[in-house]
Amino acid sequence: MWFIYRLPPIDNHWEYLKTVEETAKELAAVHARERVARVDFGSTVTFQGFIDDWDSAQDAAGANGWEGDFRQDPRVFWVPFDGEFSYGFTFKQDNNGTTFVVSRVALPHLNEFAAN
Repeated sequence: MWFIYRLPPIDNHWEYLKTVEETAKELAAVHARERVARVDFGSTVTFQGFIDDWDSAQDAAGANGWEGDFRQDPRVFWVPFDGEFSYGFTFKQDNNGTTFVVSRVALPHLNEFAAN
């Protein structure tokens, strides 16, 4: 289940968040190290799970008004949840600049900024 937030355009500080691609590369590197060493490092975040979640998050955003385009590279954010950090995705739609925040963790404070 995803929580979807549609916000007015956010224009600043995107550079402080890693891109989905950067995060996927890091997770793939961990997966490769585990496979080569035949050791499970115990991470609850896997490369394939992350990619599956990214696909699912895009589908959920599409069902909530996202038109399928990006103004810039989509980004990943992390929030503390249930003894670990949970990731979510954020991206800006090119058409009108609407910023989408897609998270498995409810972020109710974003409701006050919600786009109409």
